[in-house]
Amino acid sequence: MANEPDVAFGLHPKLGPVAAVADGLPQAEAALHAVGFDHHKELDIFVLPEGADRRAMVQLIRDLHAVGYTVAADPHLQEPPQVSGIRALTSRIIQAQRPTDVADVFDDLLDDRGGVIPELHQLLETTAEWCERRLGDEGTDLSRICRRLGHKITELSVDLSFTGADFLDLDTPLPRPTTTAPSEQNSRARAAATASPAHSATSRPAAADNPAPYRSPRTPPASPAPSRKQPGSEPTRRAR
Repeated sequence: MANEPDVAFGLHPKLGPVAAVADGLPQAEAALHAVGFDHHKELDIFVLPEGADRRAMVQLIRDLHAVGYTVAADPHLQEPPQVSGIRALTSRIIQAQRPTDVADVFDDLLDDRGGVIPELHQLLETTAEWCERRLGDEGTDLSRICRRLGHKITELSVDLSFTGADFLDLDTPLPRPTTTAPSEQNSRARAAATASPAHSATSRPAAADNPAPYRSPRTPPASPAPSRKQPGSEPTRRAR
């Protein structure tokens, strides 16, 4: 039927996110496979496996719209999941069973669609712009300081990306954790405090005039951009 969409996304009560594609759109089917959808032969629909990244699906919905497909999607599916905060990420580290579990945490930490590190950089950049807009000349120094801190966040994100990749290279269960006696922990803490130079809350590093903008060290997986079907073709609706 003419009013039926080229691709439809919905929530199945048992299977979770599912998609159906009209006949004659192999590139749209390929795009679904690229973001993790599997074809369910019995139901003749595409199913997103449990635990798959829904953010890639959300991006695919937008991409399909952008290239000219007609898409119908459950509004709840288009709301990207909230990326965990630091406390939740720390809990995941504590519960991690494999190095790849730790790598996943670093991946979420750096996620440029809501990760803690990009969000912190955006906060600093927004603060710098506010200083320039609202404080004028008086806000110049503060604006430079915020942008310098943002530059440091960018450098930190690169180091975190490499560290996450190091964990990803390992694929063995973590050894059983050892317990450190409280007295030994306290001794280490005192030693660290003694060795660390005092940090003045009022001291500021020299401001950089032209810090580099934030660039996420990780590139989200890009699904193949499906091309629009040729004008004049009117595929019949078939969940495929």
